[in-house]
Amino acid sequence: MRIVGCLIMVASLVCAATLNPKLQIQASGNVQALIVENEQIVTATSVGTIETFRLNDGVKTSQIVFPKIKDFTGEEVAPKVFSIDALEGRYVAVVQAENGARSVYTVQNGQTKVVIDASRNWFVSKAKFVDKGHLLIALLSNEIVLWDIQNAKEVYRVQANPSHFSDIALNQTRTQAASSCESGELSLLEVASGKIVKVFKGGNVDNVYDVDFHRQKILGAGQDRRGVVYDLLSGSFERFDGDFLMYAGALSADETLAAFAFNEQNHIVIFDVTKKSRLHTLVGQKSTLNTIMFIDDHRVVSSSDDPYIMIWSLP
Repeated sequence: MRIVGCLIMVASLVCAATLNPKLQIQASGNVQALIVENEQIVTATSVGTIETFRLNDGVKTSQIVFPKIKDFTGEEVAPKVFSIDALEGRYVAVVQAENGARSVYTVQNGQTKVVIDASRNWFVSKAKFVDKGHLLIALLSNEIVLWDIQNAKEVYRVQANPSHFSDIALNQTRTQAASSCESGELSLLEVASGKIVKVFKGGNVDNVYDVDFHRQKILGAGQDRRGVVYDLLSGSFERFDGDFLMYAGALSADETLAAFAFNEQNHIVIFDVTKKSRLHTLVGQKSTLNTIMFIDDHRVVSSSDDPYIMIWSLP
């Protein structure tokens, strides 16, 4: 495969603007994951909560608290909420259970409901809505399950890759999913059938921690210090080299901008994918980044392994 562009840039680095966060929000515990819905940030935390904050001023508008669990010593502790997704005002969350297991909950109108019980002993990493009646479940074994919520059963189960699972992202229509793993490969899956239709390789050569997917491009951020943006149709890619392990990355909705966790100082670098140039460096995140999202072309939100959420305004 031909590398379309390998960005180890010199001149453009000098021109890149350094930006501080416009707003800092503090959650009740370490932020495990976040999404943005209807001008609100929805967070999953390490202290057993889903917390919602307004984008414009950071005011907390709601909080869901999951029941405490017993740890290996028998002490009651708050469960970690590992992932969060939303569809039409309804949430799905992967929540820590006892004895190392995990449960999947849906949340609507402040009420929680277990849809996959911990007794199944599924090591669920991520859960995503496909539609109102179905979830796409990613297991640490790198098996992908389409789950029928109403009938509480599997529609299918496929092995995305033999390597250990890392991340999964749905496209905007929720018809396709891109999953990543320790091999550095990205698998493209048709959600309705579970068929793996394409495997992208060559950009990353080690664990791809984070993946993002919009219309025609898939982004991977990896342990090999590479940020990669694949073209869905051609399979070609652009490579963006960082100074440290890339734990997080994101694409803008129009796929013209890419953001990557860039160095040990937890800076985020924004690249122009089309022009292959570095635009901005976002500084101020306090710990190792775990999530970056474009709210729109001029706003970015990020979280790290601490309670702080940052909102950035791009020129």
